[in-house]
Amino acid sequence: MKRYYVVCAGVTAILTGITMYFRSEPTTFYGIADTKETIINADASVEIRKLPVVQGQTVAIGDTLVVLDRPELELKISEISHMLNEYKARKTYETVTSRSEVRQIQAEQVERINEINAKIRELEAQYEMNRKLVAELRSLKKEQETEQSDSSMNPILAQIKSLRHLLESARNPSQIQIERINKQLSTTDNPIEAQVQRLTEELQLLEKARKNLVICAQMNGMIGTVKFKEGENVSPFDTILTLHAAAPSYVKGYIHENVYSRVAVDDTVRVTSFSDEKNAITGKIVGVGSRIVDYPERLRKRQDIPIWGREVIIRLPEENALLLGEKVLIAVHKKKLPFSYQHRTGK
Repeated sequence: MKRYYVVCAGVTAILTGITMYFRSEPTTFYGIADTKETIINADASVEIRKLPVVQGQTVAIGDTLVVLDRPELELKISEISHMLNEYKARKTYETVTSRSEVRQIQAEQVERINEINAKIRELEAQYEMNRKLVAELRSLKKEQETEQSDSSMNPILAQIKSLRHLLESARNPSQIQIERINKQLSTTDNPIEAQVQRLTEELQLLEKARKNLVICAQMNGMIGTVKFKEGENVSPFDTILTLHAAAPSYVKGYIHENVYSRVAVDDTVRVTSFSDEKNAITGKIVGVGSRIVDYPERLRKRQDIPIWGREVIIRLPEENALLLGEKVLIAVHKKKLPFSYQHRTGK
């Protein structure tokens, strides 16, 4: 009986050891190193004016990749510019005319006011002279007192009062007219101003489209394919050339459907070149497919036998020695270390 228990304990220990061994061993599967390609195209029919790059050429940020030409765009820009200049000239003419009208109104107003003021001064002088003459005539003293007591009946004073009312009315209408003209100058509801604004915005869009005809590299990388030559016409959205990073940025791996549950997002993996075991780097799983798919023929042990599994996307460091399209071996341990630590140590 004791012997039975000893045997059971031994078997249990062996099974536990085997289980721990396999749990500590990495899960391995194959993948292909790749990178994202940037497609260079145009959203309208264009002609290749200049193409200074060739397939396989290394480029840096800001390097010119292709210069395009759109003759109808240049014609449209010329037409809009001509119309815009015409409307601006009309606007300038209206502005100058309105300001000239304001100056004329102001001059007429000043002249009218001066005339009225001169007439008032003349009447005031005449009234003062008459008052002095009447004061000297003693025989008319009583009449003078009567006149002074009822000065409102004096015709000269009545004229002076009337002219002062006319002076006030000469100021107000002219000022109202000037304010109306100034308001017309500053308003945005003016039809010509609206046309100038519309054409200016349209011209800005056309100028932006013209600038986009010179396409420059937005990243450091390498020219993939070049599908056209200088002088050729390109249809809208046709690929002119492609640009990709010099080194792979990710690996697309395929893990068998029987063991796919042993990998998860954020697991760290070791990616090794299939042709050079010394070329190995640390990567991180950033995506695991949600469906079972067929393996690519290149990753099958036998191309005539289909294999099924899940896609696993692994992010690589920006700088690495892998080749684009290279077949790699991926190893992931269930017992994980921090990604940053593994990246520094290479473990």
